[in-house]
Amino acid sequence: MTDIILKILDIFKGFFRFLGVDYEKFRILLWVKLTVDNRQEKSMVQRKAKKEMTNSMLRVTLIYALMGIFVGLMLFGIQSVFTSMVFVFSMVMVMTAIALISDFTSVLLDTTDNAILMPRPIDSRTMAMARITHIVIYILMITLALTLVSIVIGTIKFGPLFTVVFIVTLFFAVLFIVFLANVFYLFLMKISSEDHFRDIILYFQIFMAAFAMGSYQLMPRLIEMDALKGFTLPIRWWTYLLPPAWMASPIDIAVNGDFSTAKIVMSLTGLAIPILSVYVVIKYLAPGFNQALLHMAAAESSTEKKLIAAQKKGKFQIFLSRIFTSNSKERSIFQLCWKLSSRDRKFKLRTYPTFGYMLIIAFILSIYQGDGSILENIQNLPSTGKYLIFLYVGCILLPIVLFQQKFSDQHEASWIYFAFPFASPGDIQKGSLKAMVIKYGFSFFIPLALFVFLVWGPRVLDDIVLAFSNMIVASLFIGFMVRKDLPFSKKASSAAESQKSMTGILLFTFPAALGGFHYVLTQIPYGIPIAIVISLGISYLALKLFGQTTWKMIS
Repeated sequence: MTDIILKILDIFKGFFRFLGVDYEKFRILLWVKLTVDNRQEKSMVQRKAKKEMTNSMLRVTLIYALMGIFVGLMLFGIQSVFTSMVFVFSMVMVMTAIALISDFTSVLLDTTDNAILMPRPIDSRTMAMARITHIVIYILMITLALTLVSIVIGTIKFGPLFTVVFIVTLFFAVLFIVFLANVFYLFLMKISSEDHFRDIILYFQIFMAAFAMGSYQLMPRLIEMDALKGFTLPIRWWTYLLPPAWMASPIDIAVNGDFSTAKIVMSLTGLAIPILSVYVVIKYLAPGFNQALLHMAAAESSTEKKLIAAQKKGKFQIFLSRIFTSNSKERSIFQLCWKLSSRDRKFKLRTYPTFGYMLIIAFILSIYQGDGSILENIQNLPSTGKYLIFLYVGCILLPIVLFQQKFSDQHEASWIYFAFPFASPGDIQKGSLKAMVIKYGFSFFIPLALFVFLVWGPRVLDDIVLAFSNMIVASLFIGFMVRKDLPFSKKASSAAESQKSMTGILLFTFPAALGGFHYVLTQIPYGIPIAIVISLGISYLALKLFGQTTWKMIS
């Protein structure tokens, strides 16, 4: 596939040379980037353990092609060609932007090859162009996969002219997205350090992951297909500012022959702005891109500010560790796991989206039930028993955090546990468990409990206490299931496979079973107070037993 792509690019080598790019060096750089990237794991493809990834891009393309089925259905669901194509291009451009940020941020911002390339006679424009072209190629492949079903349906409904115009406009849409991404990255690099920049990108990835999962649940419930079928996007002043409308206009002209002034203006805008953006990127933004990366990395090499900031942040966790741990060994692991969970971006990317997603699920189960409207269901919430849904969302999330805590990209560093003077790993397991309960359990459960208390009143106070105790019980249950693995000691690429195991299934079923049992107890007089005592007793005894883990139990 790489050779085919390069041969296609050879046709346009005159264009690259016109832009000031050394094409021979550019071609070599691009070949290396495509070859290496095709062997790397993408966010949508989880690699099997001990098996080399040799064609990850093909797998990603197939996944996006399946997702494209839902995009193509817009051509059946909406009668207006222009409106349906605005929806199609909106979804395609958003999903392409998500793929660009989630999978190619590391590619765009990678400075490791500068140590090899900068001393060589390669100008920064050629290097930046190789990086950008590499991204455009894969984003274009993803976009074509997303729109494959739309192309087939559109060709059947409107003929081959639709296919030609659609593919051309799709190419311009990709160019425009890459331009916006470069401007976005350069702006962030100007105002932030490397760590802050990567944190911003991380939290954007987390937000988009939660948004995508939540939209999958909410959109079918919010959209009335009968009303959408006859909907027509009006032409207003703001329509001229919508990039999807720029791309949809040429298709409407080709299919319906609508040569109105609005459609012609938007079509020309969709043609001119992407071309102009490519010129701006190559001529003005690309030369300064590598320099911006180097300056950002150089500024980050100064560790004095980082040490001061780390000391300020560390005071709070030291204070908590002194309160909740029983000895110095447990305290040191508490602080270590607290810091690692804050610094490991992959850990946060695996766990944080679930927080937002589960809140959306709780909202759906609470509001979209019954025959009434959304407003009526919200008003009737205090008279229902649905507060248990919100309380037990926390019971599900904390075990997920504990399950994911054993995975890390730097798992080789787990040798340090064996270098510490620990007679048994019990202090390691207890320290890490307490750190996750305090950091994530408290911070997530307390706002939910406050919301429940404000909506349902003091009568549910004992339910809040029981739900919190059951969260500890569920966490210890999962802790016993995974205690053979020390914190952050397993390869992160095996996380997806492990979640398919029995332990992964119990992450959801055991807390849900506790919630069901809690609901039954609400129907029994004095059932909740008695259950609180029993649950607290189980938590205390289980924590004691959990601390008696021996080295023989560690894999």
